[in-house]
Amino acid sequence: MWDAIKNFFENIYGSVNGWMQSTIQFDQIAVDLYNQFVVPLPEIIKILGTGLLAIIIVFGVISFVKKTMKLFIVIAVILGIIFFVTQLTS
Repeated sequence: MWDAIKNFFENIYGSVNGWMQSTIQFDQIAVDLYNQFVVPLPEIIKILGTGLLAIIIVFGVISFVKKTMKLFIVIAVILGIIFFVTQLTS
C-alpha cells in the first residue's frame, strides 16, 4: 500500500518536473544570461563585482540575523508577560 502511494507521488513529481524543464528551461536561460553579460567583462571588473557581491551578502545576512534576534526578544518578552499575568490571576 505504501509503495503505491510513494510511486504515485514520485510519478507526479517526475511528470511535473519534466514538464517544467521542457517549458521553462531555467538552466539554459541562466547560462545564456551569463554568456551575454558576464563573459564580455574584463577580469578586474569580475573580481571587484564578486567582492562587492560578497560584501553585500555578508551585510545582508548580518542584518537579517539582527532583525531575527530582535523579533525573538520581543516574542519572548510578550510570552513572559503572558506567562506571569496568567500565573498571578490563577
